[in-house]
Order: sequence, then structure tokens, then C-alpha cells
Amino acid sequence: MPSEKSDKKRKRSSDRHERPSKKPALQLHALPPLAASVVEDKSELAPVIASTPGLQCSTSLRWNPYIKTRENVPRSATSNRNPGIVLSEVLLQSSDHAKMDFVGREGTGDDADSQLKHYVAVVDPERKTWQLVEVRRATLRGAVRTKRAAEEEFDEEMNNMRAQRTALTNTFGTKQSRKAVQSMAENAQLSNAPAGAVPEAGAALLSSLPADVATGVTKANNVQAEVQAAKPLPTADLSAAHPSDVYPLETLVPNGNSTLSQLNGVDEWKQQVEAGLGVSTYSRYASNRIPAVVSSDNATHLQVLRFIQLLMEFARSLKNMGRDAKGGGPGSKRLPPREDLRRILSNVTGAPKGAAKPADNAATASSDLLPESVVDAVRRRFAPNGGFLTKHDLTLLHTTICALTLHIPPQPARDGGSSSLGGNAPNELATDPSDLRDDLRVDSNTIYQYFRELGCRIDRPRETEFAKWNIKGGRAEANARRVARLRVPVEFPKVSRGGRK
Repeated sequence: MPSEKSDKKRKRSSDRHERPSKKPALQLHALPPLAASVVEDKSELAPVIASTPGLQCSTSLRWNPYIKTRENVPRSATSNRNPGIVLSEVLLQSSDHAKMDFVGREGTGDDADSQLKHYVAVVDPERKTWQLVEVRRATLRGAVRTKRAAEEEFDEEMNNMRAQRTALTNTFGTKQSRKAVQSMAENAQLSNAPAGAVPEAGAALLSSLPADVATGVTKANNVQAEVQAAKPLPTADLSAAHPSDVYPLETLVPNGNSTLSQLNGVDEWKQQVEAGLGVSTYSRYASNRIPAVVSSDNATHLQVLRFIQLLMEFARSLKNMGRDAKGGGPGSKRLPPREDLRRILSNVTGAPKGAAKPADNAATASSDLLPESVVDAVRRRFAPNGGFLTKHDLTLLHTTICALTLHIPPQPARDGGSSSLGGNAPNELATDPSDLRDDLRVDSNTIYQYFRELGCRIDRPRETEFAKWNIKGGRAEANARRVARLRVPVEFPKVSRGGRK
């Protein structure tokens, strides 16, 4: 019988390419004995050891460092460590990648790795020394960059709803309604540009029109600019690249930083908040924001808030002139006497300041009052006629207060004292006008119109902003609230040309 065994030859062991059972010994460089030392560095700008679990980061990425002070750090933690590392926290951020954003954070203290001290050694073979320096430990995470921001999604949703209504009108609407929709679409293409600017489609249309028609359109734009300049509004910088530069503090505050640095009551507010006491003023807007602004350690925001409270007291001190109005016209207000006005503007709390008695010390009394230069600067700006304010001057006072409130962020302590965002989006300034409405004693439509004239857009808070605006009642409360937002380019209300008769 034939053999059932295979006729294949067995390979010799020399033909098998098997991995050796023992790993080859590493060829280590012999170093002489080294003298070790630890570098005593107290700076917060320490090197960072970054780990990338689950990521493959390119070494060519450029990282932007941000440093924030840690809270509730015991003093004993800095006894044997670098105080700069213990008392501060570093955050690394990079957006150089085409599709991903990377963020590096230090440990929060809950994991075991953050309880360890990390060092980096620098070896010098020539000097036969190696130096150890304490470093930070950060973990890098990556996330795919979103294509649209929250506000763009909101605008897209509104555009989709408008497109659906337009499609229904074109399908089932009457001839007159379809013509109205077409007219609205044509007007929207010409009104998307900022005030005073001519879009590309409009420029092409003007070039094809007769000379007299084109001249009429140019005159209309000039009329728009002249009407805007004649309104009782603070001067706007239409060439600004950021909303905070549209109405700069140097324009809103008479004499700018010189006036802000001379305001009294700022230190008094700090002391009361640090002592755990509440600060009450006649202004609801100022009282609701003083603790948050003091906690942010932003001196400029606190000075601006004090100046807003000063203007609120200035508006409260005005009295109706009635039949005794001399040249002021209807709606004019009378200023109190000079010394009374100085005492009123110097009041930083809800307790009224009484008149100074003759027996009081003059030096003590004058130290609690505003400098006369500040009072005179406010009078010259808002009462140029002397002892009274016209209706035009009063509107300028109100709109200036509204513009100043745009510089106070909704969450002053959120991004730290060195940041001016405070919960604002990077491309906008926003505020809640409800407290201003009560302080200025006007109705909602009037306060909204003030902000519209400043170039702001009035809309409801988004669902992602409920925490920022302290909305706890859900959408029902959000539908009843309004937020004023200032963006660039600034768009002012159009001048009405009147309808056909």
C-alpha cells in the first residue's frame, strides 16, 4: 500500500526566521559620576510635560498658553514646592490644525498623578553635573472643530423658517402675496450691507442707472448720515474692528481715564464686598452687579460701574421745570444747585448724605466728595445750557448710560480680571436692559429703542445662554426677556422715507 505520509521535506532549523528568545542588550553610554542639584525656581512660567492619551499630536503645532490663579490653595502647599506652579494653573490651546482644536489642562487634584511632583533633568557631561527643575504636568485632548457657532445655527433656523413660509406663499398664495414676497427678497439683497455702505449688487445697479438717478441714491445715503449725526447719541467709530471700540470709554466718559481715576466710593465698595456686606444704591443696575465686578478684580469695570451709578444719580436729581421753563422747551429738566449736585453725585450708597454743617471739619467733608473737576465735566457734557437739560440733552444722557453698560459683561468674574469678555462672545457685547428700564423710569419700548439707535440688535436669550443671564424658568422666562447685542459692522435704523398717499 502506498504511504499516506506527506512527501514534503522538513525545513531545517537554519531556514526558519524566528525571533530570538532573548532581547539584545542595549548599548548604554557610560557616564562619569554626576553632581546633582535642584534649581530653586519660583516663577509660574515653568516647563510643561504634556501627555497625549489617544492622540497623535504634530510637533509643529503652536500652543497658546493661558495662566489663571488657583482658588482656595492652602499656604502649607507652597512650603516645599514652586509657589508659581501651586498658586496658578496653566491652559494650553492650539487651533493650528485644519480640523481639530487641542486643549491641554493640568490635573484638578482628584487624580493621583496631580498629587505627584514632576521634574526635568538637564545633564551637562562636560561639567559632570545634572540639574533638576520642577515642571507642570498637562494632559492634551482634541476635539473636532464645529462648523457653525450657536448664533449661526440660530440665524440658520430663522432663515429656514422664512424660506418655508416663502415656499408656501409661492405655492398656495395669491398673486398679490407672491409679489410681496418677491419685493421683500429684492429689498433683503440690498439691505444686508451696513449703514452707509453700498453692496456689490447695488454698486453694479448704480453704474447702470442714469446720472440723475444715481445722484439721488447718493443723496439719500448722505441724508442718512446727517440724520444719524444729528441724533442725541454718543459718537460711534464705524471703522472699529471690535464692538468694544465702537463706543470707547474715552468718548463716553468726559476726560476719559482722568475722570475714572478720580471717582470716589470705589474702595468703599471693595471693602464692603470683601467683608461680606451687601452694597445698596438707588440704582438697581449698579446694586445687582457690584459684587460680581468686585470679585473679578477688574479695576476698569468697577470704575465704569461707579460712573454709571454717578450718571444715574445725576438723572435722579433732575426736576421738572413746568411753566418756569426758560428756553428749555417741553420735557426740559432743572439741575439742583451746584453744591447740592456735588453732594448727590458723591453718594455711593443708598444712605442719603446730609448737608455739611458749619462745625464739621472742612478737610474731612471734602475728602468724601467728588472733585469739582469731575462735577464740572459732567455738567458741561450733559447740561451745556447751564442750569437745565433740554429733552435732547436728557436723551443723550440716557443713551450714554446705555452705551456704558455694554462695557460691563454679564459674568465679570468668569474669564478672570485680565479679560474683558466676562461671558460675552468674542465678537459681541451684550447686556440686559431690564434694570436700566427701571432706573431711568422709562417703558420697555423706549429702552429698546435707545439700544437700537446705538446699533444694537434686540432678541431673546438663546438656550445656551440661560446660565449666563440667570434664567431659571426655562423657555417661558426666556421668551419674556430681551438682550441687547452690539456687533460689527454696526447697523443703525434706516431713515423712513414715508409711504405713498
